[in-house]
Amino acid sequence: MTSSASSRSLSTAATHPARPAPLPTATLAAVTTGRRSTELRTLPVPPVGPAEGLLRVDAAGVCGSDVVAYDKEGLPARVMGHENVGRIVALGEAAARRWGVGVGERVVVEEYLPCGHCHFCRTSEFRLCLGSDPSHDPDALRYGSTPLTRAPGLWGGFSQYLRLHERSVLHRVPDAVPDTHAAMALPIANGYEWAFREGGAGPGKTVVVIGPGQQGLGCVLGAHAAGAPVIVCVGLRADAHRLEVARRLGATHTLYADETDPVAEVARITGGAMADVVIDVAAGTAAVVNQAIAMARKRGTLVSAVSAGVPLDGLDFGLLSRKYLTVRGVRGHSFEAVEHALALMACGRYPVEAMSSLTVGLDGVHTAIRATAGAYDRPVIHATVLPWQGVTDAPPEPV
Repeated sequence: MTSSASSRSLSTAATHPARPAPLPTATLAAVTTGRRSTELRTLPVPPVGPAEGLLRVDAAGVCGSDVVAYDKEGLPARVMGHENVGRIVALGEAAARRWGVGVGERVVVEEYLPCGHCHFCRTSEFRLCLGSDPSHDPDALRYGSTPLTRAPGLWGGFSQYLRLHERSVLHRVPDAVPDTHAAMALPIANGYEWAFREGGAGPGKTVVVIGPGQQGLGCVLGAHAAGAPVIVCVGLRADAHRLEVARRLGATHTLYADETDPVAEVARITGGAMADVVIDVAAGTAAVVNQAIAMARKRGTLVSAVSAGVPLDGLDFGLLSRKYLTVRGVRGHSFEAVEHALALMACGRYPVEAMSSLTVGLDGVHTAIRATAGAYDRPVIHATVLPWQGVTDAPPEPV
């Protein structure tokens, strides 16, 4: 091209700048309407305000808590999905300044919508903010559980678009991390949080993880990344596939609790010293909690992510005192933990793809949640919803 032709081309581009793509006015979404019931609906996409944004959801993970919520009666209609990754397609000026991101950037969105000004928010402990805690305030906002009736209704990632509330917490996704991996950032972050930041896993430490679900495997990965030389993952014979993945993520030993005495095996592995850190991510029974206590060494740390929902009888509290144990109740993740999880995935050191077991479109949300619960013809650790899978046309205008 000659210089004069190049000048004409630039002049034309300056005179007729490219117009931005029109924003959507509607989105397809999988709406949970009752216990184990989901239907596809077309929902309106409202205009984006100065402090808000709009996310094109590229992937949304299914969490173990989704399994529990999907099985409950009496919950309001809602768009579920709180492990969300996508690209920002619209952004208000105030939101751009607040979040430090721009249109087109790929981000992970935390489930929390914290107030931003309390002590917990000021220390990036958003999961503890009362403004985002439904157990404190039933009307608290949170992605994946806020009702459809709460305007604008787009509170979950099982939808093509997600409204980014002004209190959203975002993380940039490294280019090396595919969407299906980025959708696992939160459970892997939980593992880093519980194993390292709360449990103190590190060089010279023996760590036991009870429960090889997606968050338990995150604990294995977090403990290994922290430098723990001995990592024992405990499950059942039915968890054979998950325990195999635990080995790939750094576990040095795997145990079947229904075929052997896990306390005796931990004693054998440690030469009687027992574990420095025991992380209980199992379903939550007194028998398993007592085993966790028994596996810990004197002055060890017991990390409990158990959410039984009811008081547990028969706990051996006397052994807690005799062993001088530190007990930490945990849930969720810090901002730092999510950043670390994304960095771990980006470095390529760990085969996190082994945790990604199933992908579905919006019409497969019911299958994905039930598969995560174990009701599938093969083992599923982490399922991912791809809202644009199989979609060729824009959704019709909502009625």
